[in-house]
Amino acid sequence: MRLLSIIGSVFVGVLSTFSWTLAKPLLLEGDLDGWSKVVVTGETQYEPMMDIEQGVIIRAESVNSASYLQRNQGIDLTKTPIVQWQWTAEMLPYFYAMSDEGIEQKVSRFDETQSAGNDFALRLMVGVNPMFGDPKALHYVWSANQAIGETWSIDEHNKVMVVSGEDQTTMKWQTLARHVQKDWHNAFGEHIDELDFIAIMTDSDGIKGHAIGYYGDIRMLVGKALAAK
Repeated sequence: MRLLSIIGSVFVGVLSTFSWTLAKPLLLEGDLDGWSKVVVTGETQYEPMMDIEQGVIIRAESVNSASYLQRNQGIDLTKTPIVQWQWTAEMLPYFYAMSDEGIEQKVSRFDETQSAGNDFALRLMVGVNPMFGDPKALHYVWSANQAIGETWSIDEHNKVMVVSGEDQTTMKWQTLARHVQKDWHNAFGEHIDELDFIAIMTDSDGIKGHAIGYYGDIRMLVGKALAAK
C-alpha cells in the first residue's frame, strides 16, 4: 500500500508538471518583458509590486486616463483556446459632480455601455488583426454597474463581456477562465483559430475619474478547440 501511495504521488506530480508545460504564460510574476504601452488618453500607471497572496503582480491606477499594456503574440487557439487570469479591483471608477445644492458628490453610477462611460477598473482584451480593416477585440471586464454575463458592443470591432463585478468583494483575488473561441463566436458570429494580441487596461477617461485595479498571472491553457462550422 505504501508503494502504491508513492507511485500515486509521483503520477500526480508528473501529471501536474505535464499540464503546466502545456500552459503558455503571457504574464508571469509581474514580468512585463514583451508588453508595450499604448496611450489613448493620458497614461494609466502600471507598476509591478509584491502581493502576499499572489507574489509579484501589476498595480494599475488611472486618473482621467486610458492607456493599456499589449502583448503582440500569435496564440494558436486550436491548441490553447482557454485564457486564464487573476485580478482584483481596489477602487471602481468614480468621479465627483456638483449637486443642485452646490455640494460636490462622489458618483459611481454611470452607463458603461455608452462611450462616455466606457471605463473599467479591470479589463482584459484578446484580439486579432485582420488582413483588411481595423483590429478586433473582445473585452472581458469587471463592471461596476452591469450584471455578470451582460454583453454589448462598443463598436463593430469591439465587444464587451462582463465577467466580474455585480456586488463581488473588492480586494479579493479572483481566478477566471474563458474559452476564447466560444466567446468570440458568440460576440462576433465568427470562428477564429488564432489570436494576434492580448492586452490589459484600467481606464477612467470617459467619466474623467479615478480607478485602481490589480492584475496577476495570465496564461493560455489547453482545452477542446471549437470546430469550424
